[in-house]
Amino acid sequence: MAEQKNRWTWEVPGFERRRSFELDDAASSEILGLIFISFCSWRAISWPPIYLSDVAKGDLLTLVLESRIQLSDVAAVLNLFIQIYYSQFLDQAALEAEARISPLVNEKKRLFNDLLTAKGNIKVCCRTRPLFQDEGPSVVEFPDEFTIRVNTGDDALTNVKKDYEFDRVYGPHVGQGDFFCDVQPFIQSAMDGYNVSIFAYGQTNSGKTHTMEGSSHDRGLYQRSFEELFDLSNSDSTSTSQYNFYVSAFELHNEQVQDLLAESGSSKLRVRMGPTDAVVELVQEKVGNPLDFSRVLKTALQNRGAESSKAIVSHLAITIHIQYSNWVTRENLYSKLSLVDLPGSECLLVEDATGDCVKDFLHVSKSLSALGDVLSSLTSKKETIPYENSRLMTILSDSLGDSSKTLLVVHVCPNAANLAKTLSVLNFSARARNAELSLGNRDTIKKWRDVANDARKELHEKEKEVHDLRQELVESKLALKEANEQCTLLFNEVQKAWKVSFTLQADLKSENIMLLDKLKNEKDQNTQLRNQVGHLAQLEQDQKMQIHERDLVIQKLQVRMDIFSL
Repeated sequence: MAEQKNRWTWEVPGFERRRSFELDDAASSEILGLIFISFCSWRAISWPPIYLSDVAKGDLLTLVLESRIQLSDVAAVLNLFIQIYYSQFLDQAALEAEARISPLVNEKKRLFNDLLTAKGNIKVCCRTRPLFQDEGPSVVEFPDEFTIRVNTGDDALTNVKKDYEFDRVYGPHVGQGDFFCDVQPFIQSAMDGYNVSIFAYGQTNSGKTHTMEGSSHDRGLYQRSFEELFDLSNSDSTSTSQYNFYVSAFELHNEQVQDLLAESGSSKLRVRMGPTDAVVELVQEKVGNPLDFSRVLKTALQNRGAESSKAIVSHLAITIHIQYSNWVTRENLYSKLSLVDLPGSECLLVEDATGDCVKDFLHVSKSLSALGDVLSSLTSKKETIPYENSRLMTILSDSLGDSSKTLLVVHVCPNAANLAKTLSVLNFSARARNAELSLGNRDTIKKWRDVANDARKELHEKEKEVHDLRQELVESKLALKEANEQCTLLFNEVQKAWKVSFTLQADLKSENIMLLDKLKNEKDQNTQLRNQVGHLAQLEQDQKMQIHERDLVIQKLQVRMDIFSL
């Protein structure tokens, strides 16, 4: 009895199988007996049952339709159960994976930030463009990746050549891709929730715009930075987290801000930049992919205009605002990446300006000098940072100092004609670099290098652990997919079994209908035969009575004849 209870059946609760016209054993024996007697006593009469065939077809069609409806209901219920189970399993797996990965990701971000901080939150690098054909010989050399050597041409000096050290020096042979490889850690830092600012500094025609904008076949920092952010968001985001990107752009000319994305009467989203007492409200465009960013960047550059004289004495700032949300950990992060194309450094030489350019040069000179003062104060760890000396520094104050990261890309011209401007650029940029070097002695530097190496090792271990967890999550998803496929196969088998069951029921019903029709015909034939037999028996009885009466008459006549013969 226990085995019968635990035995699995095809019965589905809520769906009653169609009952066939089953006959018990006694009735079956009676039918077979009658059919046998009928066939033995009387030849079967074949009727053309056209109307019976139509009825059977109608019943069969009704049965098929009912079977399909019931099968569709079963399929819908099973599909709903599978979807609910699949969704709940995925949600639970995502929550567990997120709970395990989130602390490791945060620890990875912290270690990476500690590594960058140990190396210095402010980096100054130098990039040199190639010589043009008519510029003559080069006055700069590159002894190593950290030094640029300039031939000053001053014979009065003991050493005509002067060296300037940077965090990294890029010669004319270094392309946009190789240069961006060293910029990528700053993009990663912005993705981790820290504000980052990148400045392109140098004289006009030194390659600043090429570094920032690039060309159609060799993209610059603007496009490469967003593409990197977009790729990082795709690799780091999960089913419970989301990254959103917004872009704002403005031009600063004579300390006046022009929103490059503003439209008259527009109701677009706006962002407030700068401290409370000097806030600037700008339009921000939401971008979902690199194509959207290219469209917004093109609009900003077109709105800036093609007036070269104004571009020389104005700042261009493109800011990418990064918003991160995690629905499980309730974590919300905001950071921004500011990419600034500064005016030509020749504006520092105000004595070279004439006429209406004096005012523009004075504003630019003040702004660039303020940038140098801010960077120098930050690297010297001064208590007071002079942000208020420049409108640009005030707006970007939250991206300069504290845990923010700053990269100053210095551009120089290699030809002799621009030697004075090149030396001015290098002397200006050396302020931040020298202050950075004066932070400690060799023992302090060695100590920080050891800390950076330890942080790098720990970061590598955390990255490996995060990778293993992500791999485990992928394997779980594959296992879930396989289980879903098994459920689908089982569902298909159930469908096949129901189809076979319904087909057998239909065949059995059709056969039962045929047997019942045959039984009815045989009963009618037997009734007719019995009636005929009764009628014949009655005729026989009547004939016997008539014969008996005639025999009596004959006997009487015979007696009379015998009497007459006497």
